[in-house]
Amino acid sequence: MLPMRGIGGADSRQVQPTRLDEGSFTVLLNGQRVGREQFSVQRIPVVDGATLELRSESAVGDRRTAMRLEADSAGTPVRYSVEERRGTEVTLRLGGQRVRGRFATLARSVTGESAREYLLRPAAVVVEEDGFVQHALLLWGRRLPPGEGVTLPSLTPVANSQGAVRVVLEAQNDPIVIAGARRLASRWRIVTSSGEVRTVWAEPEGQLLRVLIASRGLDALRDDVPR
Repeated sequence: MLPMRGIGGADSRQVQPTRLDEGSFTVLLNGQRVGREQFSVQRIPVVDGATLELRSESAVGDRRTAMRLEADSAGTPVRYSVEERRGTEVTLRLGGQRVRGRFATLARSVTGESAREYLLRPAAVVVEEDGFVQHALLLWGRRLPPGEGVTLPSLTPVANSQGAVRVVLEAQNDPIVIAGARRLASRWRIVTSSGEVRTVWAEPEGQLLRVLIASRGLDALRDDVPR
């Protein structure tokens, strides 16, 4: 497995977090394996309003990405950090933090440094172009009848943009096979602010099973059933 490491500084909390989910995805591009994403979702002691923490490390082709996102109970970001590498070169370091109703980010990349502040509207969520575990915050604890949906404000800090994301429950008890085991999953349709459609299969409580981005030929399939 890829080694899980912290980014964005040391964590001073002494109380152990509660694991909600942990696992990995095999990432396919047009049916061919191109990488893997290892992830965890935890409930953490409340610090500055943060109650959930997502971490991931992915290796897709020659690109390595480490992400950490702390969010409140609505999934709205409190702290966020991303580091991307190609080979041995760091191509992006981005950090963000909620400050008085806004979310401030600072990014350093091969093209220079940029700072940005976003107005944090109620229930705003982070939705990046890449990465799969981020979708967990769109679904965790969400209860909708099939065919119904909700529109949420969204931030895309890596692309320095914001917009809205549409989350719709398409079906319940949709069969899917994970590591040879048949599961009955909830199937969701996610439409990003750019209009990209993503199909997500998840357990009823929100544990991710598969993320399909058909327009880009990307498919992330969980390696083992949630435990």
